[in-house]
Amino acid sequence: MEALPRVDIAYAYAGSDGSAMRAFIAAGAKGLVSAGFAPGMAPAADLAAMTEAVRQGIVVVQSSRAGSGRIYRGKRLADAGVLAADNLNPQKARLLLALALTRTSDPVEIARIFATY
Repeated sequence: MEALPRVDIAYAYAGSDGSAMRAFIAAGAKGLVSAGFAPGMAPAADLAAMTEAVRQGIVVVQSSRAGSGRIYRGKRLADAGVLAADNLNPQKARLLLALALTRTSDPVEIARIFATY
C-alpha cells in the first residue's frame, strides 16, 4: 500500500453548515471525523451533512475538540449512522479510521476497532 485512504477532519464552530464535510466528500474522502463541541456534539447542519455522507457509504466518526473525554454514541448519532471516537481526539481518530479503512468499510467492524484500540 502506498497511501492510507483519505480521511478528513471537520471542526465544528458556531454557524458551521456542513460545507466543509461536503467539500471533503467531493474531494474523495473515504472517511470523515467530526470534531464536535464537548461532549462530542455536532451542530444540526453538520449532522445533516454527516448523515448524507453515511448514506453515500462514507464512514463518519464523531470526536470532540475538547481536551479530553469520551464520546457517547447516543440516539442522535446512532440514527445518523455516525460512530463514536470513544476517548480519541480528532487527530488520533482520523489515523485509526484511515487504518481501519485499509481493512474494511463495514461500520460495525470499524466500531469494534474503535472500541478495542
